Amino acid sequence: MEQQLDLGSCGRYLFAILFQMLFITTAFGAIDLACYGPLPGNIELGGPLPWPAVTAIFVGLSLRSRVFSPLDNSRPELGTASISPEADEVLKAKLDAAQGKTIAKELRKECESRGLIIDATMDRVELENRLRLYFADAGARASAGTPDRLMPSWTPPGITFPIMWVLVVAPLRAYSSTLIYEASSGRLNEAHLNDPVLLWLVFHLCIGDTWNTVNNVEYRTGAAVPSVILVWLSTLFAAKQYYYVEPLAGLLLGATAVWITIAGILVVDTWRINDAVQSEPLYPYKRKGYQSKTRLSLESFEGF
Repeated sequence: MEQQLDLGSCGRYLFAILFQMLFITTAFGAIDLACYGPLPGNIELGGPLPWPAVTAIFVGLSLRSRVFSPLDNSRPELGTASISPEADEVLKAKLDAAQGKTIAKELRKECESRGLIIDATMDRVELENRLRLYFADAGARASAGTPDRLMPSWTPPGITFPIMWVLVVAPLRAYSSTLIYEASSGRLNEAHLNDPVLLWLVFHLCIGDTWNTVNNVEYRTGAAVPSVILVWLSTLFAAKQYYYVEPLAGLLLGATAVWITIAGILVVDTWRINDAVQSEPLYPYKRKGYQSKTRLSLESFEGF
């Protein structure tokens, strides 16, 4: 079947970034309000957060910001990931034997379980034709699941990434952000988490969480390339904004771009070797007639 731009995924990625930004800035605003009040009963804490609290907030965000993302990061089961070849053969034989007698409700269920786009207006004939096209497209069935990726020979051990994130990247982000929080007193009269400079790091984290879904959940090796470039650029931009306020903070945050550069090169090389085996475009795609792979956590399972 024909490959086409997955507009459903693109829209969900953009929505996820904006929603996550809104969620985190709202939480930051609530903390800022708690610091400077007035709270109910005219209670005021009377000052900024102590630096250990600020550092802890940004360590937590660096490690677990994706909990605020509305994207469904469970392993996708659209397509035929949960449909065995034997089940396909049984259904095909049933369709041949029934000779047009299979009820539409049953056909609709079989289409949905295979990730095919259908709607309530389709009659039995249309549903059966959709399934027969699906059976004829063996290549699409093979690629509709979650195929194993070929990885470059120089890929670091899997434990390397979480160790670097916990011991290097997260502390650098947190300490540099603490410096910006404390420095904001001179620009905003008081220190605020919703400092415009700090929010550039939050924006970077939101882009990174969306990239994580693209690369590590949906296994889109092609679309992961431009998205990891956006992650890298957003790191450098945030570091630049930090540097304008506090040079040391900018240098520390900029140092995290070194590790993201290594990760980005790995992503590009992974796409290169997989594209040589099976063409993988540098954008999110789906096969014509199939549902979008990307889902939101609270989204009902419907075709887009």
